[in-house]
Amino acid sequence: MRKVSILFLLLIAGVWMSCTNRRKPDHTPPAEVVQHVKPAYARGFDWKVLTDSSVQITLFNLDSPGDTLQVIHWKKKTLERIACLSTTHVSFLSALDCLPILKGAGFADRLMDTTAKQLYEKGELLNLTSGIELEPEVVFVIEPELLFVYPFGGKSYEKFLSEGIGCVQISEYLEMHPLGRAEWIRLFGLLVNKEALADSLFQQIEQRYVALRDSIANGVDERPVVFAGSMDGDRWAVPSANSYLATLIHDAGGRYLFTDSSATGNLVLPFETFYSAASTADYWGKIIYETNPASSDVIIQGDSRLRNLPAFQKQHVFVCNTLATDYHGRALLEPSVLLNDLQHIFTKAPSESYQPTYFQPWYKYD
Repeated sequence: MRKVSILFLLLIAGVWMSCTNRRKPDHTPPAEVVQHVKPAYARGFDWKVLTDSSVQITLFNLDSPGDTLQVIHWKKKTLERIACLSTTHVSFLSALDCLPILKGAGFADRLMDTTAKQLYEKGELLNLTSGIELEPEVVFVIEPELLFVYPFGGKSYEKFLSEGIGCVQISEYLEMHPLGRAEWIRLFGLLVNKEALADSLFQQIEQRYVALRDSIANGVDERPVVFAGSMDGDRWAVPSANSYLATLIHDAGGRYLFTDSSATGNLVLPFETFYSAASTADYWGKIIYETNPASSDVIIQGDSRLRNLPAFQKQHVFVCNTLATDYHGRALLEPSVLLNDLQHIFTKAPSESYQPTYFQPWYKYD
């Protein structure tokens, strides 16, 4: 009986010590901020380097300025498997030589990057989408360590997070400045452990863009008035003055027609209001997605009234066909090429001296 009592007391003591150990407070001081990295042009992210070599990444909601979209506590490591939902992400990863670890991409059947396209055709890169819908089963087959996603989807990403798949919400397409979109390569570089390469590439992109922009500005005597947009029912949707396209037009030597507007997103105007304003413009720009060669009918979208616009009458229309060019991909990393296209259009440089890459002037269509 005495032995049983001793064993019982020892058991009680062991339980008490176990509880005491579990309750022992953690005296490890929290990691402090060593460096706060803020992008020069991009508004959608920043990060803080901490004393334990980890990184706190903050992604901001560009649709709701001031709101935080996501906070990621990231410890740098070598990744072996990643995936992305947008073809635009592929361009960033390609520039960073990360296609060998890219195992899946949304809309992979539409990829324009040559290497990525070959990987898809060989079956080494899987398509994450069917039509416009994400196929979660394919993601689980790939088991990526990181999945680059859109800044929307809400709780639909929780099924990936619960399986240990890190989701990073990328919103480069909401950046207003061309260099802001390009600067997202720095975030990708941070996450795939190629920060130095990403910084170097962005510096080159910035230098080329700024040099050409300043050269154009110094040589401009009179800026042609330019408008852009497309029909939306009986209304017209046009980019605001602080938009990506409006910034490109200005930096290329033009004056954007709706320069007094600073709304977030497109302006939606009644046809009469739009038509009155467009009648004073010198050039008309359009972003299209067409399988057939562009023509007058494609440009006016079936509305014969648009044939009377001065820009149409003078054949001062320029078009970017996103089906034929990588405007939503590679162009993000070479905004100086976009400037070059627009500059030659606005100065009416002879076609034989310059072959446009993205924006095609009228003579290429009719």
